[in-house]
Amino acid sequence: MKKILCLALFLFLQVSFSQTQEDYQKIINEISEGYNAKDANKIFSVFSADLQSTFTLEKVKTFITDNQTKKGSMGGYTFLIDEDKEKRYLIEFEHSSMILILGLSKDNKITKFTLEEY
Repeated sequence: MKKILCLALFLFLQVSFSQTQEDYQKIINEISEGYNAKDANKIFSVFSADLQSTFTLEKVKTFITDNQTKKGSMGGYTFLIDEDKEKRYLIEFEHSSMILILGLSKDNKITKFTLEEY
């Protein structure tokens, strides 16, 4: 009985600390809103402390400016695959499509934010 209780508790904790698809969708919506509004602070605020130290606010501003010029506004997105605690999405821009690799921490802060050519 103790083993069953321990296993049940372990599974419950795993489920309660896992990010859901809705958590990722909320973050992508925040990224999209910030990107389209050219609001680097909105995007930067959902980064984890580690990511903020490497992807500074100035880099986020440059990222938005450069990508808006080349790719246009961000449109819809489609979930592709869940891989190694990261999710991949196809992001549609006005002039191109990109793959967004996104990782979230337990407190729903972005730990990985990478765009790749599609």
